[in-house]
Order: sequence, then structure tokens, then C-alpha cells
Amino acid sequence: MLPQPKNVIAIIPISKTNGATATGEMIDTKGFDFVNISIIASTADVVSNTLSVLKIEEGDTTSSVATFTGAVSGTDYTIATNAFTTTTNQNVWSFNVDCRARKRYLRVSASPQTTMVIAGSAALHRGEQAPTSSALAGALNAIYV
Repeated sequence: MLPQPKNVIAIIPISKTNGATATGEMIDTKGFDFVNISIIASTADVVSNTLSVLKIEEGDTTSSVATFTGAVSGTDYTIATNAFTTTTNQNVWSFNVDCRARKRYLRVSASPQTTMVIAGSAALHRGEQAPTSSALAGALNAIYV
């Protein structure tokens, strides 16, 4: 059985309009080797609408962050558009980040092309110590079976 990850909020759910930026919470990766960051957006009014900006930044402190290679949309990758013919499908973007090669703090930012609700979560894995309680796992309930 794999150890329970520590879950944290990457972006508190918020409605943003065209061009406005949802700036995430600082993700403290201290003691963890790997993080999966998932960004979720509500359906858009037009199928081709997607995020215009999606990036991860890193920093040694919570007050100073900068982008890093591989994590900036439009520069390092193209943001996938929901290719289905309706506006009812999921909009989820996921990043798997090796924390051993990164600075201590990570932050994600996203900007929509139309009004969307944006949220994000991060699951920190391979910790120096496995969480032994819900609080340490960053969850309201952590079930160990």
C-alpha cells in the first residue's frame, strides 16, 4: 500500500472573467519529492474557450516567485482545448512535478478566456514521513485501509 499523500489547496475556487488571473496558494513542498497539481475549470460558454494562461512558479520564500522552464503555457506547452462538441465536458489540467529539482514553494496561476470558475488541488507524495492522521494528510478525513 502506498503512503497517504498530503493534500493542499492550489487555487481556492473562484470565478474569473476574461483575462483575470486566479493566483493560487503557496504549496510548501518541504519534505516531499513529488507533487501532482490539478487545475479544474467550469465549462465555458464556447467549446473553444480554454485558459489563456496556465503556469507554475517557484520560489525560496513565499514573497518571491518566478516561472521555471517547462511550466509556462504558450512558451513551454500549448494549453489543451476541450475538443468535444459540447460545453459540458470536464476541463482538468494536471502537472506532475519532481520537487527534488525545484525550489521549496510552488504556486500556480490560471486566466480564462471567458468567465469560468477555476479551482486547484495538489497532492504531495513521497514524503520524508508518511501522514499518520487526517490533519497531517491535509484532509478532513484520511482513511487508511
